[in-house]
Amino acid sequence: MYTGSLPSASIYGTWSENVEIWSVDDDTLMDLSSVTEATLLLRDPVTGVDELTLTMSDGDIVSPSDGILQWRVEQPAMATLNSKTYMVIMTLEDADDTVPIIQGSISIVG
Repeated sequence: MYTGSLPSASIYGTWSENVEIWSVDDDTLMDLSSVTEATLLLRDPVTGVDELTLTMSDGDIVSPSDGILQWRVEQPAMATLNSKTYMVIMTLEDADDTVPIIQGSISIVG
């Protein structure tokens, strides 16, 4: 699991990221074919409200190849966020488990 800060993003632009997920067992990019859902939340640390939710099932998150997750948030959606630091929570689900892969923060700037 990654803990720390993601690169900042702006309310005036598109936010896109690529994340690599490596296996701790054999140090290769992880096979994500059994993943049934990926969810990314931007949570206000004061109110606990999820201000932005992205999911694989809605097409917001894609896995173009083994071990790679990508997302893109267009500027109009970014403009709905306040400029501040949000908690970032990303989970992967399969038939048996929900696993957190990111628990960190991101600074959304104006």
